[in-house]
Amino acid sequence: SLRPLEAFAHNLPVQLTSFVGREQQVEEVTEELADSRLVTLTGTGGIGKSRLALQVGAELGEAYPDGVWLVELASLTNPALVVGNLASTLGVREEPDRPLLETLTEYLVRKSPLIVLDNCEHLVEACASLVSHLLRACPNLDVLAPSREALGVPGEGIWQVSPLSMPGPGGGETIEGLMEYEAVRLFAERA
Repeated sequence: SLRPLEAFAHNLPVQLTSFVGREQQVEEVTEELADSRLVTLTGTGGIGKSRLALQVGAELGEAYPDGVWLVELASLTNPALVVGNLASTLGVREEPDRPLLETLTEYLVRKSPLIVLDNCEHLVEACASLVSHLLRACPNLDVLAPSREALGVPGEGIWQVSPLSMPGPGGGETIEGLMEYEAVRLFAERA
């Protein structure tokens, strides 16, 4: 069972709905994070990349002494703001006459957080540059990046998010049989 979110430092939002299905995918992404310090969850829009990343972050929270931090990028249009958005999320303030990236790197170099860098697809180059720099400089930093497209950073683990399981055409299933499919369970619960 999940430990309460209060058991570790984070800024993960409280989910208003339950997490349905994808238990195997949570386990596989967790294993991928053990092998790669950057795991990019790829897939089409609306398939559940962000929700899967948030679930993995919540389940792994206690494994990261310095917390799990969600950095929302969907509203950003200027790639130059990516570093500032991450710094702001972590509470790192800009210092006079010093590049913010340098201050952020110094802050993270002795920390062990998981950063969930959400919606990278429209800022791929800026995200790739930032993540590549931080992973080289900060040995205990891990990054989970839900994005429609991979970042292309060396050592990146790319994990394709698949649709929820659903019955094939033709019918003939019992109600109990249909409830074995994740998409049906999600539909029934939300309906």
